[in-house]
Amino acid sequence: MINSHAHLDFDSMNSIAQNAIAIVPSIGHQNWTDVQMYPYFAFGIHPWLVEIHTQQDLEHLEYLIKCNNPVAVGECGLDYIKNSDKETQLHFFTSQLSIAEKYGLPIIIHAVKATEDVIFLLKKYPKVTGEIHGFSGSEAQAQQLTKMGFYLGFGMQIINQKSSKIRQIVKNCPLEFTLIETDDHPNPNDLQLVAEEISLLKQIPIDTVISQCDNNAITLFNLT
Repeated sequence: MINSHAHLDFDSMNSIAQNAIAIVPSIGHQNWTDVQMYPYFAFGIHPWLVEIHTQQDLEHLEYLIKCNNPVAVGECGLDYIKNSDKETQLHFFTSQLSIAEKYGLPIIIHAVKATEDVIFLLKKYPKVTGEIHGFSGSEAQAQQLTKMGFYLGFGMQIINQKSSKIRQIVKNCPLEFTLIETDDHPNPNDLQLVAEEISLLKQIPIDTVISQCDNNAITLFNLT
């Protein structure tokens, strides 16, 4: 199985399952070096951390992307729950969209209470594709994003029976645009639980879920 988003370099994270591979995104300059220990990694600046980064960091980010063959740009995006300055978030996000476009890389997007603005900005970069990881938007936004060619990542939040909105979105999301992930959840082996829940929600065999989600990740991140 392919884990589309796992912070394996975090101290709280257990080892990944032996039969799985993962996309390991960075969150800022503090772990650009660490993520390179993994076969498939991404460079980015997370919206929670934009205020400790500078324009020089963005320039260094582009240099690293140019020289080190990441599979994606990210994790980046917008998070309007956090107190980080909105204009600063927008600047760093659009800068990383430009870098993704320039180098022909997919982008890994964190969007919390900001999905509408993310969609608005993505329309300005029609050549850019990617993943909205840990999707938390609306049904209408999910449909709009998949029509734009974006994949939606789902993790352990769908296991919660009380998360009725996101479970309904999973049920309706085309499997061809679905990715599975564990994010910062400490046990990456729980990726199997996510796949099982999608299987139950969609009433399709789990082997079908795993096969299609793996193919989606291979296609999006150009994995070899």
